[in-house]
Amino acid sequence: MNVVLKADALTMRFGGLLAVDKFSMEVAPTDLLGVIGPNGAGKTTVFNMLTGMYIPTEGRVSLLNEDVTDLSPHQITQRGMSRTFQNIRLFKDLTVLDNIRLAGHFRLKYRLLNSILRTKAFKQEEENLITEARELLKIFSLEKKETFLARNLPYGEQRRLEIARALAIHPKVLLLDEPAAGMNPNETKELTALIRWVRDHFQIAIVLIEHDMALVMNVCERIYVLDHGVEIARGTPAQIQSNPAVIEAYLGAST
Repeated sequence: MNVVLKADALTMRFGGLLAVDKFSMEVAPTDLLGVIGPNGAGKTTVFNMLTGMYIPTEGRVSLLNEDVTDLSPHQITQRGMSRTFQNIRLFKDLTVLDNIRLAGHFRLKYRLLNSILRTKAFKQEEENLITEARELLKIFSLEKKETFLARNLPYGEQRRLEIARALAIHPKVLLLDEPAAGMNPNETKELTALIRWVRDHFQIAIVLIEHDMALVMNVCERIYVLDHGVEIARGTPAQIQSNPAVIEAYLGAST
């Protein structure tokens, strides 16, 4: 199997607390995977290790066959992995369009002197960036709000903008941290279809953390389940739904 992202026995300790213990995962191109578990299970810690926000106490991370374990978040982003956050982290005092443009600057090739002198190469790349940003806004039904400040968007639209911004770097792997958090049922239904469409349209792998089990079971092809930092199950949605260890982790031991 061709693997675009690999986590090999990732372990994270904070002092005496073992937050994640030997978590492993392989992600193939166009995979759509979920990582679930009760609160405090270690899901976001896994994402933080994958994206360079935490350096694992043990274990390695490889992206597109390159070891990226010790790289910074922006270096990992440049190599093809982007993410969203549970708490939306937009540039709220910038416009909707500028949020996308700023992310796209990761890919620009002109030098500092080009930008100072505003050369033809600089102007052409900036024009291309704006065109692509507007295409993304159209995909996410935000094209009529490109001049709005990001802070003035409704919550659901801020979520969509964050995903659009993550796609502006042309990632091979997209990590979504609770994308449905704060959404109403109708918005969540639309998001479910959007995630699947994004995977198919952009031909990328998507890994998501989510508490909304309806979304997870409807959109994910394989699921990893964590409890107290330890993987307790992996499999298809049907296998996960009927797994006794998963049921116990969520509902408690039967009496």
